[in-house]
Order: sequence, then structure tokens, then C-alpha cells
Amino acid sequence: MKNNARKGSVKGGILLLLILVAGGFAAKYYLLDRPAQEKRQQAQAQEQRKPQAPAVVLYTVEKADLAVPREYLGRVVPIQIVDLRPQISGTIDKVHFKEGSLVKEGDLLFTLDDREFKTSVALRKAELAKAEANYDRASKYKKRLQAADSRSVSASDMDMAESDVLQAKAEVQQAKAALQLAQINLSYTKIAAPISGRAGKALFTKGNYVTPAITEPLTTIVQIDPIRVTFPLPDREYLNQLEAFRNPESAVYDTTLTLANGKAYDKKGERDFENNVMDKGTATITISLRFENSQGALVPESMVRVQARPAKSEIVPVIPQEAVLADRAGDFVYVVDGENKANQTRIVLGESIGKMCEVTSGLKGGEKIVLLGLQALRPGMVVAPLPEEKNTTKSPAELAQVSGYDLTLISSDDTGNTGKDE
Repeated sequence: MKNNARKGSVKGGILLLLILVAGGFAAKYYLLDRPAQEKRQQAQAQEQRKPQAPAVVLYTVEKADLAVPREYLGRVVPIQIVDLRPQISGTIDKVHFKEGSLVKEGDLLFTLDDREFKTSVALRKAELAKAEANYDRASKYKKRLQAADSRSVSASDMDMAESDVLQAKAEVQQAKAALQLAQINLSYTKIAAPISGRAGKALFTKGNYVTPAITEPLTTIVQIDPIRVTFPLPDREYLNQLEAFRNPESAVYDTTLTLANGKAYDKKGERDFENNVMDKGTATITISLRFENSQGALVPESMVRVQARPAKSEIVPVIPQEAVLADRAGDFVYVVDGENKANQTRIVLGESIGKMCEVTSGLKGGEKIVLLGLQALRPGMVVAPLPEEKNTTKSPAELAQVSGYDLTLISSDDTGNTGKDE
């Protein structure tokens, strides 16, 4: 019992001694390392007080072709339209065409009663024959006087003979003109189509007496093929393409149509002409296009949608409008270099298309600009870029934010030297 107690006392003393030794070493280390700890704490505090680089979202400047198709409301208009009216008065004897049918130039459409006009032609022919006989008699009489002895012919007789010849010649010319006029009036009894196209309703039929003064036409013919489509072009877009419009041989727009039933028209339009004045009420100019219409799908006075894309490409840098800042000196963006430093870069903006805008000066494509996080930026500030927002995550329609103004973005590596600034 005593030996066990003695052993326990010895173990307790050893444990206490070890604790005291360890505490002494800890106190010594703490006292010796305290200045280093304080320095580390100060360094950490200074690091925490330093301004952190602001987090930003970058955007890689890409290029786009501004020659995007734009849609306009167009109207189908016939190139030629004829109101058919009689040139003489008479009774309609026969109608030769089916209403609403296609007719060709020269086809007989109406016939008027021609009996009176045939009789008039016969009368004028008789008058011409009589005048020619008188002219022949006067000419022969003059020749006899000229052949006779001059002493037996008085001067007054010779003058009278010459006068009779001239008068008879004039009567012949008058009779020929009267005959020609009668023949023209006779030809007017057959009314033919002056153009090829589609005939409308026959407003006068057999038995109706018509005159050149009738208020309504006999029928109306409209040319169907080719046919014209017109649409109003805003003055700004006209001026943007003015150089192309100045060349009469230039195809300013590549145009297609969408019909009223939503189907695409399978023929391409060709430039026809442009009006010579702007509409002062709408600030637009009327553009006329010509289309083949052999199947008759384009009906005169119907409405169509015209998709017009500039024939000449215009590849330029484009950026989102939200990346642009402005001050008194103008517009600018922050371009981030390889050291993540944001540098203020002045730019000149061009046309705005939906959410995107054209850059005419200051950027060439391929630069990384700050898209989000602009509020805390200052020129020369180091930034902390977040994962870059990929343009391909949005469709062109979403980027442009308007139907019909879709921009297809082009990588700056693929554009070569086609941009405005290059």
C-alpha cells in the first residue's frame, strides 16, 4: 500500500513538472514572437483597407453587316391601266371578250354598228373620183393651150387654165383627206385591246348607244405581267443609300415579298424607279419595284410585305448600347487591356439597330470592353473581370430586340479589312 502511494506521488510530480516546463516555453515563445505577430496583423489590416478591384463583365467587340433586311408595307400597282372608251358614237353590235379574262394587245373586244361608216367611206371614194376627173380635165385643157399658137391664146385664158388646174389638184387632196377620215372612223367601229392584260367587267353591252363623252369606260384593262410594287422608304434610309440610288444601273436593294396569306413570293424584284419628291406628310419617298407575275399572284391594289436588304454589305463594329457612357466631350467606352486595366476610349456612334449600335470610329473589333459594372470605374483602374458574357448565348433577334432588324455578328478574325475603320 505504501509503495503504491509513493509511486502515484512520483508520477504526479513528474506531470506537474512537465506542465510547468511547457508553460515556460510557451510564455517564452509568445514573448519573443509578439512583434512578428503584430506586424502580420498590421499587414492584414492594411490589405483589408486597400480598395479591391471592381468586378465587371466584359464584352468582346464584334462586327456585323448593317445591310440587314427591313420590312415595309407595299402596294401592288399595275404598270399600265387603260379605260377603254369609244372614239365615235354608235350602237354596240357585239362584245367579243369574256369579262375578267386575259386579253392580248390587238384582240377585238367590241364592235359598233358600221353601216353608216361604210356608207360614208363609199361616198368619200366617189367624191375623190370626181375630184380626180376634174383635175385630169383641167390638166389636159392647160396642155392644149400651151401647145396652141401663142398668138391665138390670150394671157387671161392661160391664167384661167392654170388656176383651174391648181383648184382641181386641191380638190383631189381634200377628197383624199375626207376619205382617210371616213376610213379612220370606220376603223373605230372595231375596238381592240391597246395593251395586254386582264379585262374587267363590260359596263356596256350589245344594243347600247355609246359616245366619246360617256362617263364610264366600256371596260378597264390592267397590265398583269410584269407588275409593279411600291413602298414608302423613310428619308433617312434613302439618304443612307443615296450613292447607290444615283446610279440608275445599281441594284440598290435585294427584295422579296410576302403575300397576304403569309406565303413567300418566289420571284425576286428588280429596281424600277424612285419618285422625285418626298411625301411632306410622312417624310418618305415612294420606291417602285418590278416583279414577274405570270401566275397572277400579285393582284393590283393588294397589299404585300416587302423585305428589302441593301445590296451592298456594310460590315462595321457594333456594341451594346448599355456599354456606352457619355460626358461633355462625347461618347466613350472602357477598353480592358491585358493587365486588366480599364482605359477610357473615345468613340463615334453611327446607326442604332435595336439594342446594338454602330461604331464608326474608335474601335476596330476584337477589343474587350466593360459591359456591366461601369458605375465604379475610373480611367486606369484595375478591374476583376467576371466570366465574359458570350454573344452566342443570344439569338440575333434577341441582340437586336426588334423583328426584321436582325444583326448577324461576325468574329473580328473573319472580317479581314472590310470594316469602316480599316
